Amino acid sequence: MISRNPKHYIIELDGAIYRWAGERLEEIRSLREVQGDTWFVSDFETAMARTMTVEAPVKYAEVMIRKKLQETGEFDEPIAVITHWKKRKDRNTTDIFFTAVPSRTYSRYLEDIKVHDDSVLLFPLFSVLQGVLRRMRHSKPTAVVFRHSRFADLLIGTNKTVVYANRCVAFDTSEEQLSALWETVKTDITAAETEHRIKVGRILLVNWIDSGAEPEWSDDMEREILSMEQERISFHGQDYHVSFLKALRMQSGFRAISPPLEKGSYYSWKCLPCFNAMFALAIGLFVGGYFWLTHEADRLGGELAAVQSEIATLQSEAPVKDIPYEETLSFARDLTRYRRLPSYKRVVSDISEALPEAMSVEVLKVDYAEDGLNIEIFGKARTSFDSAYKGYQRFTDTLTNRGYILTESKFDTQIRQSEFLARFTKGVS
Repeated sequence: MISRNPKHYIIELDGAIYRWAGERLEEIRSLREVQGDTWFVSDFETAMARTMTVEAPVKYAEVMIRKKLQETGEFDEPIAVITHWKKRKDRNTTDIFFTAVPSRTYSRYLEDIKVHDDSVLLFPLFSVLQGVLRRMRHSKPTAVVFRHSRFADLLIGTNKTVVYANRCVAFDTSEEQLSALWETVKTDITAAETEHRIKVGRILLVNWIDSGAEPEWSDDMEREILSMEQERISFHGQDYHVSFLKALRMQSGFRAISPPLEKGSYYSWKCLPCFNAMFALAIGLFVGGYFWLTHEADRLGGELAAVQSEIATLQSEAPVKDIPYEETLSFARDLTRYRRLPSYKRVVSDISEALPEAMSVEVLKVDYAEDGLNIEIFGKARTSFDSAYKGYQRFTDTLTNRGYILTESKFDTQIRQSEFLARFTKGVS
């Protein structure tokens, strides 16, 4: 069975990149330092998350967002719009929740994912916060606040809709500025309630290693203030209690914005143990079938010998009579001929021993014919072309040396792997 490296979580916040696996958090310089399947969440540096109502049908909402943001001067360069949620309000009006990223920045992230040796699932920061909102399964408006460094990311909505998103910023991390930051969050929540005619009855706080103390809001807010469940992690030799990592693990990989090829590669590897188990089960059934057929052949051979003995006795005692035994005799001869052919177990063993480590068999077809057996092997080699082709040549040469005759050979190279098809025959020995 093929195994994969453990999954890592990479968090990029406020210009710093962290790697988390198990209970230990460490700071790294880039994604290139990580090996194995990875979940990568980022605030995309200068990105901006917003909710907006645009005068456009649903399919043109992103185009209108790009135009409006550039017209208002919030971006002075081409931008990419990452849609987290959108809903048709009427025929020409759409509500949308999105993250806007400069196109050059977004392209750089996608390129880093593309050149990485393993699968990387990329999540925008606000997509993670929306996942928390969905998992709360609360039908009434709720606010999720994620505080880190001098920033507080705010998201307001229900498990089905999002009505407000914003990043509140303090000038520095002094006690006065952080106190003012919490007041800004409180003011934003109140303004959103007034604008959208809603009542936020619950606030969920999500923290990070540098979140600091929770706000000292008075009880007259008439809101229930909760802290997301935290877990202990170690960073630079100190212990911290953090809830953001739990929020990240709550996500579904299908909500990542990585290219479809990355998602497909990630989940195909995850399903590989199941495929291997099915293949092993199929081999077990074939082997069991072989032994059952062998047992049946021996039984029929014994019955045939008894019939022939009885015929010989009758011939010696009475005139020869026509006895319809030809079909049984022909069937027994066929079984005898098949038993002289290599068993299915022997064929599988020969192929397994000849198969290099980097190659795997996807389809194995063995047909027992009257004059011998025909074998068709289709498989893949997940390595470089030179190494794959040399391994394929050794594979065919080994089988040829064992008496198999190569009748057809095909070797094709694709982007990530090579495929091969080989057909062999072997006569009755």
